[in-house]
Amino acid sequence: MKRLSLFMLTLMLIASCSEDPIPLINLEEGEAFLAKNANEEGVNRIEQGLQYSIIETGNANSMTPSLENSITAHFHGTLINGDVFWSSVDLNEPLTIELSKLIVGCQKVISLMKTGDKWRVFIHPSLAYGLEGRPSIPPNAVLIFDIELLEVI
Repeated sequence: MKRLSLFMLTLMLIASCSEDPIPLINLEEGEAFLAKNANEEGVNRIEQGLQYSIIETGNANSMTPSLENSITAHFHGTLINGDVFWSSVDLNEPLTIELSKLIVGCQKVISLMKTGDKWRVFIHPSLAYGLEGRPSIPPNAVLIFDIELLEVI
């Protein structure tokens, strides 16, 4: 009986350790990336897990969008390893969408941008797709976007 109990305990431990480690690895790598990136010259922090650097400055007199606005923008999205997961730039077709329909990280960043601004944005998974991921985005992936705000509607 003692051997059977030990065997069952061993099986339970093996089963619990065999969960997919990828989400945890992605999270650890992403958080290390963001911590290092925060110290790079020109990188600004909006809040924990949300950073940006300015590529181009647009019209300082234009309005910033709110969640009630729609926007037209170019998005070039990559993972921290450089893999492109989606790009309106590559498709040569900017995206027009209600700001409130975007992931939280993009909502917060774009609400600070002016028309013509082009920023590189670094988003923690908790402000993006988190553990769920998407078909072209692994679970717990940090997302990097080059966003060019073309119009506030």
